[in-house]
This record gives sequence, structure tokens and C-alpha cells, in this order.
Amino acid sequence: MHIFSIFVQKNQVIHMLSILIPERDYDCRKLVNDLVYQCSEAAITYEVIVLDDFSSLYLDENRQISQLPGCTFVELHQNYGAARTRNNLAGMAKYPFLLMIDCDAAVPDAYFIQRYLDHIGTADVIVGGLSYSNTVPENDKMLRWKYGIQRECIDARIRNRHPYQSMLSFQFLIRKDVMLKHPFEETVKDYGHEDTILGYAFRKHKISILYIDNPLIHLGLDSSPVFLQKSLMAARKYLNNPIFKNQEIADSVKLFRVLRKAEKYKLQQLIIWIFISFRTTMQKNLCGNKPSLFIFDCYRLGYLCLLHKIESRA
Repeated sequence: MHIFSIFVQKNQVIHMLSILIPERDYDCRKLVNDLVYQCSEAAITYEVIVLDDFSSLYLDENRQISQLPGCTFVELHQNYGAARTRNNLAGMAKYPFLLMIDCDAAVPDAYFIQRYLDHIGTADVIVGGLSYSNTVPENDKMLRWKYGIQRECIDARIRNRHPYQSMLSFQFLIRKDVMLKHPFEETVKDYGHEDTILGYAFRKHKISILYIDNPLIHLGLDSSPVFLQKSLMAARKYLNNPIFKNQEIADSVKLFRVLRKAEKYKLQQLIIWIFISFRTTMQKNLCGNKPSLFIFDCYRLGYLCLLHKIESRA
């Protein structure tokens, strides 16, 4: 085959993109409109599939997505959870490259799709990252906003030093064959650590990951009490999800590593005493307008030590 024909065929495959958005109770019409516009400007073959995970809100609004060129809105009739919904989307996609995007995202500029196209094919997985609005939110959302700004907004250069520990599923581009072989772990049905498990699977199977500075803005900020409860839900996985019996996976989570050190040096009882004594005070700080991430870490560690003690006695 002539080398020019081979180049054209390869280029055509690279410019065939399935954009996959799992959605629940969120109006994502603006996100889809912006993505469709950028795909059209880039002159690529694309599809956008929004899979609704049994929502009770914004159904009529999101059904309008199917009227956009290349777009489909599909409704599930029971709640599958984020992992299974994402895996279903990968199975529905018809193009060789998948761009997974959470529904509560916003496109920051006109070059988001083009940046991915410029890097497509350079790694099995390409992760664009996330950012947060510089506008200070309402007081009851300060904890989630501050956590996002300080813990999640990390430059690609830094993430690339330890790519498997930094996996973010908020938005990433992946080859379809890789996603089908290494799907999201469906035993993780609620909040927390699906990224950790996916990153471990990629490392185990030598799937290459490249981080680029191509963030989407995370809009869906939970209130501080909701985010705190979700964080405790994620912490409980150390005890109740068999996956974290694998020490390699558990050690990739800083909170779990600290817990093991506390056990090693027999500090659990002291940590539990501090947690019980100052629990109300810590909650007041975390749900206030100046939350401390140090207190947030201490709160989660104290909760996990207490829960571990209770369950070990059962």
C-alpha cells in the first residue's frame, strides 16, 4: 500500500472520537453544545453519548441533547452507579478513541478538543486534568472548593512523575480497546477510589498514561456536610471493600498509608481519643467558611481508626 494512503487511513482513525458522558441529576446541555461546536470546528468524525443513570431531575432538559448533530441521550431505568454506567458507555461507543467526561464539567476555552487531538496516539491514556472557578463559592461549599483547588489542581508535569498514583477519571481520553480490556471496577458502587483502582490496573498491565494541561472546570460542588460524608464513605472502603486487601492498592492512598503507620506505632487509641474529644469542633470548622484541610485529614483518620477498632471487636 502506498505510504500516503497508509498515512491518510491512520489520520482518519485518529480523528474518530466518541465522547461519553455519564449523567445523573445534572443539566449538561451547555457542556454538550460546547463539545459539539469544537468537534465541528476541528472537522472530525465524532459522536456524543450521554447516558442518564436513572435521574429524577433535568430529564426533559437533557432529552434535547438528542436533537444536536451526532448526539444521543440514553436513559437507564435503574441506578447502575458511576462505574457500570461508564463501562456501558464504552461498550456503546463506535469509534476507536473514547473521551470520558463527567457531566458536571465546563469547557474553559475554544481549544479543549484540539489539545487532545494534538496528543492523541502518544499514550494509551491521556488525562487533561481539572480546575475550579477562581470565584469563591458560598460558605457551605468552601470545603469542597478548597480541597479541589489545593489537592486536585496539579500541573501535568508533576502528575507525570507518578502517573499511576495520579489517575483522574473526571475526564480522560483512552483507546477503546484498552477501556474494554480494563474497565472500571463495578464493585465500587458509591463514592471514592475508582480512580485509585483504575490507576493500579493500568500500572499492572503497563498501560501508558500521559498527563497534559487541558483541564475542564469542575462545577458540581457538594455542600461541606455532603462532601464530608462522601469522604468518610470513601475511607470506609479500606475496611469493607476486598480490593483494598491488596496492599499495593491500599498503599497508593495516603490516608490508608497513614493508618498503617498509626497501627505500626500503636497510635490508634490516641487518635481515637482526639477524634472523639474534638469531633464536634472539627465538624464546625469543616462546615464553616474557613475549613482546614489539616483538620479534614485528621477527621478522616480518626473516623477510620475508630471504625477499624469497632469492626475488629465485632
